[in-house]
Amino acid sequence: MKRVRWLSGLFLAGMLCVMLGTVGAQVAQAQRPIHILDLQCVVTSGNTNFLYREPTDISIGRQLHTSIMRVQQLGLTCRLPGGRASLRLEYGVSDQSGISPPKIEVYVDGNQVASQVGKPGRINTMFADISNGKSLALDISCSTAKNCNQGYYHFFKFNLEPGASSPGGR
Repeated sequence: MKRVRWLSGLFLAGMLCVMLGTVGAQVAQAQRPIHILDLQCVVTSGNTNFLYREPTDISIGRQLHTSIMRVQQLGLTCRLPGGRASLRLEYGVSDQSGISPPKIEVYVDGNQVASQVGKPGRINTMFADISNGKSLALDISCSTAKNCNQGYYHFFKFNLEPGASSPGGR
């Protein structure tokens, strides 16, 4: 009798571990960053011929970095999955490029929520809280009228991070 109780207890403990592992894996998977171009998107300005989603080694600030994507000026509007989320962009301009630093504007449901002008010679980071939005629009353009077609803007992260809001956001 003791042996049967012990075995049934062991079996129940094993089943509980399997169930918790499955739920934990689903939660972990739901929290993975989503590349913005994996969402349903349309190009609203610019040219998709100048958008490359491929690894490229470049020098920024005399340091080697691998970008995941490069673009020239671009307007992009995407459908959001809903819920709490933040946008995370990391970008820069190659040391060899003569292009003006980018100006990036972020809109959620048509309302501007963030804007930033990149600084040359470094990796720039931009966060924006996009929680509960239905639509995300990004405008990536030259910050000056000079040298706008002299190269590409390189991105190292171009992600939607589900379940997160930007630091300091509520």
